[in-house]
Amino acid sequence: MKRFSSGLILASAALLLAGCSSSDTKDGKGEGQDAEQTIVAEEEAMSTELKKVPLPCEKEELYTAWRRIGVAETTKKKTLDYKEHTPVLFISTDLDDDGSPEIILRGEPPYAAIYSFIKDSLHLITFVDHHELGLAITPDGAIIRNGVNPEGASISEFIRLKNSKVSAVGAVRETFAIRNGAMVSTGKKYQLRNDTAMVEVTADDFQKVAPQQNATYLEDIEGWEDFRKP
Repeated sequence: MKRFSSGLILASAALLLAGCSSSDTKDGKGEGQDAEQTIVAEEEAMSTELKKVPLPCEKEELYTAWRRIGVAETTKKKTLDYKEHTPVLFISTDLDDDGSPEIILRGEPPYAAIYSFIKDSLHLITFVDHHELGLAITPDGAIIRNGVNPEGASISEFIRLKNSKVSAVGAVRETFAIRNGAMVSTGKKYQLRNDTAMVEVTADDFQKVAPQQNATYLEDIEGWEDFRKP
């Protein structure tokens, strides 16, 4: 099982950028650097176990909530549509140990979503619907969403829950470029969400709030149940 780490983001960015630099790829330049960073990510391999709790609602309610994601996000010109993809796997757990469940749903890759269940109602926390993004969970229940875009920028977001509601959100955004056959960072921004928006902060202030544990991607977490079974 593989946990998310900053090394994995860098390795992914390195491979993506190397693919954009055809001359370096064909000549074999930069391969050692990419391999080295990938090994760093592999050294973080461990597992996150999620404690299961009873499903707090009918599956039909989850299916309806899942389909609504595609409706709610149409203004963002999504290329994929949740309405066309049925959930396949689920885990009912309690990420913040407050006694109220969170439900993690997975469809066909890359679809996934996480909900909280408060006062007999489902509330969407986050979702992914692009292959360039992934969801992961830390041992203490923080949610990580990360990926690399075609322009060579990486993003790693975290979400912390308290009483089944989002209590903290942060993100690290970093851009990369290939220069003289080597991948270099061209800028990194740390952001935390205040009452109204994401604002840039120092690295030290970010680290005071951000999860300090590695996280396991959903596909590497064990104990999934078949959503399609009665």
